[in-house]
Amino acid sequence: MSYQDCLATIRAAAGRDLTDEEISELLQALQRRERYLKAKGLVTDTREAALRAADDIANALELAAVIEKRNAAINVVKRAERVAWVQNVFGNNLAEGLEATLVGVNRAKVGAREGVAQVQEMLRKRYLAGFIADVERTGNMRLFTSGAMDRDIARALWAIGRDTEDAALRALPAEAVDVARVINKWQDVTRMDANEAGAWIGKRAGYIVRQTHDPERIRRAGFDEWRAAAMEYFDFDEMGVMTPEALRNLYANLATGNHLKDAPADPTGFRGPGNLAKKLSGQREIHFKDADAWYEYNQRFGQKNLREAVTAGMIRSADSVGMMRVLGTNPAAMFDTIRDDLIMAAKAAGREDQVIQLQDRRNALGQFMAAVDGSMNIPGNAMWARRAANVRTWEVLAKLGGMFLSQMNDIAIYGSGTRYQGRGFLSGMSEAVGGLGRSLAPQETRDLAAALGVVLDNMAGELGRIGSFAEPGWLTGASRWFMKLNLSNWWVNRMRTSAAFGMSHHMALNSDRTWEALGGEYRRVLSLYDIGPEDWDAIRTSSQRSVDGRDYIVPENVADAAAADKLRTYLTDQTSFLALEPDAKTRAYILQGSRPGTWTGEFYRFAMQFKSFTGSYMQKIIGRELYGRGYEGNGVIGALRNGNGEMQGLASLIVTTTLLGYGSMALKDLAKGRMPRDPTESPEMAGKVLLAALVQGGGAGIYGDFLFGEANRFGQGALATVAGPVISTGASIIDLYQRSLRGDDTAAEALRITIANTPFANLFYARPVLDYMVLYQMQEAMNPGYLRRMERRLRDESGTEFLLRPTEAVR
Repeated sequence: MSYQDCLATIRAAAGRDLTDEEISELLQALQRRERYLKAKGLVTDTREAALRAADDIANALELAAVIEKRNAAINVVKRAERVAWVQNVFGNNLAEGLEATLVGVNRAKVGAREGVAQVQEMLRKRYLAGFIADVERTGNMRLFTSGAMDRDIARALWAIGRDTEDAALRALPAEAVDVARVINKWQDVTRMDANEAGAWIGKRAGYIVRQTHDPERIRRAGFDEWRAAAMEYFDFDEMGVMTPEALRNLYANLATGNHLKDAPADPTGFRGPGNLAKKLSGQREIHFKDADAWYEYNQRFGQKNLREAVTAGMIRSADSVGMMRVLGTNPAAMFDTIRDDLIMAAKAAGREDQVIQLQDRRNALGQFMAAVDGSMNIPGNAMWARRAANVRTWEVLAKLGGMFLSQMNDIAIYGSGTRYQGRGFLSGMSEAVGGLGRSLAPQETRDLAAALGVVLDNMAGELGRIGSFAEPGWLTGASRWFMKLNLSNWWVNRMRTSAAFGMSHHMALNSDRTWEALGGEYRRVLSLYDIGPEDWDAIRTSSQRSVDGRDYIVPENVADAAAADKLRTYLTDQTSFLALEPDAKTRAYILQGSRPGTWTGEFYRFAMQFKSFTGSYMQKIIGRELYGRGYEGNGVIGALRNGNGEMQGLASLIVTTTLLGYGSMALKDLAKGRMPRDPTESPEMAGKVLLAALVQGGGAGIYGDFLFGEANRFGQGALATVAGPVISTGASIIDLYQRSLRGDDTAAEALRITIANTPFANLFYARPVLDYMVLYQMQEAMNPGYLRRMERRLRDESGTEFLLRPTEAVR
């Protein structure tokens, strides 16, 4: 069979004439396909290879046309629905409607919190929580996270779906096979979700994991070394033999980190046979010769361990699917099209104010897009991004030992969230405190948490450096242990499970009520996720799960898939309000859409370190209390006068967080061996303590941190609050150096700075022992009178005393 005959077969599939360029590309594709079929032993002679190659490409071409039509239909519907939704729901502020589309907004509007960011987070939690729960059920979680069986698990994944699967799996350890089957199950879940959203990803035997590439390692090795490894490990027959230029381009893409941007996998189909030929001949997807080749490459140029590759793949899949579910198969182009449609409609309606508003918000919307499409995570320079991340990780280990003592106000934040849901402020606080005593050890409790999308921090930490550029190795392990030792994992895990369990149980308690019989506040919060009467009926009539004598509604039991996903989004998003955590919108604000490894990006990341709580508090909690009850304007005074409970909600929140903020201050003083500050000592002291407690509780936000920084959430000073702890530490070192040049005795102060920047030395229960047993004596020996001056400075500046004066301890 001649190539002209082959091309005739392909022309028939294409349904049109082909250009000379398309013919040339298709000839190359045919030749590569022939070589592949021969290399794999799938054909016996050249004629058969040519026939099979032509048929394969023709079939792919027909499939591409089907994909193109299907995706065109998906996109037409998405475009029309989204434009209509923005116009109908946000008619007075179209730009805010686009913001809601990307990252959600705190407005009492239908679907206002069902944007790309919320759907992505829901999918991440669903995939990770379900995956962790399934691995735990095998009893092999510790073995999996240790990395000891990575090669065998990779071999098992390679065998699944092949003709030789049974024999190959029998030769491997049962533990590795069990874990591999769980990985394969959740990779299938993500693949099917992607296909439902508009992708067309086939099930491939021998798929191990979405490959990770470490740009710094690849760049450090250089093109020649990397190419030699590629020749050893890659299956070029499967990939289609790559030209030297294509291989060089692949290296450049991996070495610069451009592969890190989240994008839907093959979502859009192909526009004609030319692009299909390019895809067949220029495929950037890497195939390996076998499991051992994958393992060796991953050790040299990837993330080294399988668990991180698996979780990273799930997170990237969740982000891609979330983008497609909201914005179709070409999200960036779709968003621009929707904005253009809104501008044209506003012009036609004579609404120049709306046109100006849409144009003025272009930069902010671009930052939000960067937060959800993954471009904000692509390092400008991978090496410097990693080094800077390592420095910030060190600061975490050195500065957050007392973080637990600063979290008392989380209980008030929790209560404000349950009040917004119509469940009461005090009852919410009681629910939060009661949940602190809940054991998470029983399997049925952990299974329920997974079903509700709760990812426990300690388990997520075991899986790897999710979303981090930090160097793998001892810093990663130290961070994981540090968050356990400072009790942060314990606190956060219980607050999250309390939130999810409380909402699920409350829903079960209301399952006998129709939509109209529900309380108005409860209907309002459900409507934020586009849950209406029909969805509620599907949710409330689903079978319930019973744990410890209480009933719960779980998404997996809801028969209507759309209602189930809306319920998942409600649970995961509202959990992030009750157990406050930063979201994509907060990250976009505090990092201004900047990329790591750039001058601007690293400036923002250093300056804003430890400020995500303040950013989240202001954006999510204060924003919700002011604008989440129906107020249409943007002014704070107008919101407080709206009359829907804004004033009462904000007052209750600030009063309670301030009281609990004082409790945190008292606990931190006691942990440092000091008497808690007494607000009754004098009117002046009462004012200082009130302001400091307001800041500690989060009520005054970053401005309060600036004015009264010595009492901020993490116990840092004003400079640390504004410039970040790394810059603050640098300034302290420079000041110390200048003082030493003047002849000052700086030995004791140098010791203080050293200890303040030593990992694990500031754990709240260990530091007092270290101070009184060792450090005070060393400081006094280095600089006689240092402790006496320290006591006097504490008394003059904060009006308090040590419980046991250091000068007495060193006698």
